[in-house]
Amino acid sequence: MQSVGRRTLAPFLACALVAGASCNAIGKDAEHELRLASHLMAETPAPGGVQQPAPQPPAPPRPRDSAPPIIRGIYVSAYAMGNPVKRAELLALADTTEINTFVVDVKDEDGVRFPSEVAVARQAAHERSIPVRDLKAVIDTLRAHGIHPIARVVVFKDPRLSRLKPDWSIQSAAGGVWRDKQGLSWVSPWDRNVWEMNIAVAEEAARAGFKEIQFDYVRFPEQYASLPKQVHPAADTAGNRTDAIAGFLGAARARLHPLGVTVTADVFGLSMNESRDVGIGQQWERISAVTDGILPMVYPSHYFPTHLAGIRRPNRMPYETVLASVGMGVVRADRMRAAGVEPARIVPWLQAFTATWNDRGFPYRAQQAQDQFRAVYDLGLEDWILWHPGSKYDQIAGAFARETKPQARRVTPPASLAAAVDRLDREGAAAERERLKAAGE
Repeated sequence: MQSVGRRTLAPFLACALVAGASCNAIGKDAEHELRLASHLMAETPAPGGVQQPAPQPPAPPRPRDSAPPIIRGIYVSAYAMGNPVKRAELLALADTTEINTFVVDVKDEDGVRFPSEVAVARQAAHERSIPVRDLKAVIDTLRAHGIHPIARVVVFKDPRLSRLKPDWSIQSAAGGVWRDKQGLSWVSPWDRNVWEMNIAVAEEAARAGFKEIQFDYVRFPEQYASLPKQVHPAADTAGNRTDAIAGFLGAARARLHPLGVTVTADVFGLSMNESRDVGIGQQWERISAVTDGILPMVYPSHYFPTHLAGIRRPNRMPYETVLASVGMGVVRADRMRAAGVEPARIVPWLQAFTATWNDRGFPYRAQQAQDQFRAVYDLGLEDWILWHPGSKYDQIAGAFARETKPQARRVTPPASLAAAVDRLDREGAAAERERLKAAGE
C-alpha cells in the first residue's frame, strides 16, 4: 500500500510543479485524500492487532497550580498603594527581604478603591476616596518587583452599598435595616444582586492582571444577643448560613477560574477550632472545599483564654496560639484528603500590630512575628501573610529573612491536636466531610 504520507502530499506536489495550472480540482482531491488518510489511520490496528485508543489531551492547568510555591506576604491598603512615598517604602521592603506577595485593597469596607466600570459599585463608592487610579499600573509595578499580586475584595460588610440599595440589605426583625454594634449596616449574603456586583468587581481586578482574588468579610455579621434578629428576605429557607457563603464562593470560582485566577477566602481563625460555622457561615470543611486557598485570621490578640486549651494569655503566647489553632486546621485538611476531598491551601493571616485595646503593654515586634512564623513552619506550612491595618511593618522588619526559602519542618504535632479534632469530628466535622465526599466536591 502506498504510504499515508505520499497519498496526502502527492496532490500538493503536483500543483506546485505544474506551472500555471489550476489547482482547484487538485485541491478537492487533496481534501478527499486527507479525509481518507485520517480514516485509514484511525482504523489501522497497531502492531499485534490491538487497536490503540486515541490519546487524550492533557488536562488544562488549574489556576491554583500556578500560584507561587511559597507565599510570604503583607497587606497593603489602597491608600498605601496610592501614596508614592509609602508605596516605594513597601516595595523596598519586598526587594530586600523574603516578602513576595502584596494583598492590595481593590474593594474594602468603604467600597471600591479604583475607578470601577461596574455601575452600582461606582455609584456606591465615595468618589473622593479612590486612591488607586490605574489598576494595570499597579500590576505593572508589582510585576517589575517580582511580587505576586492579590486583590482583596470585601464582600458583605458594605455599608455604602447598603445605603444605596437598602432592599439588598439585612433587615431587622424590629423593622428597618439591621445594624451591627458599630451602627453599620450589611448587605445580605443571600442576595444574588450582591453576589453579582462583587464578582463583577473581582473580574475587573482579574482582567487588570491580579492573579488571585481574596474575598474578605465573606460571612454573616455576628448575631449578638443584644442586637435585633437578622432578617434576610432573599434567604433560601431550606439552606443554612454556610450554604449562602459557599454558594457565593462557588459562583465566584465558576466565573473567575476561566480568567486564570485563584479564588481564596478570609475566615475567622476560630473556624478551624469549631465544628460548626462560628455563627457566621464559615464551616471549615465546606469553605475549604469550595476555594483554592483559605486564610484563617489567627491574630493571637483575637483569642480569649477560653478558646484554646492551655493557652491562658493568647496575645502573649503567639507561638502556642498559632500552633494550636492552625494545627487543628492542618489536621482537618489532612482528614479531608484522606476522605478524597481536596482541601484549600492554608495561608494564615498573622499579627503585625500591637493590640492597644486589650494589651497595650505587650507590643508586637520582630520576636512576636518570628514566633508566629515558627509555629507555621512547625506545622509543615510555608505560607503566611501579615496584617497591619495601616500597612506599617518597620517594627517587625527584623523578623524577615533575606530570601524566600523553604522553612517548613512538620514536627510531630502534640497528641492534644488530634484529640481536639476527634472531638470536632464527633460534633459534626466528620459528617461534613462525608457529605462533601458524597457530593463529589
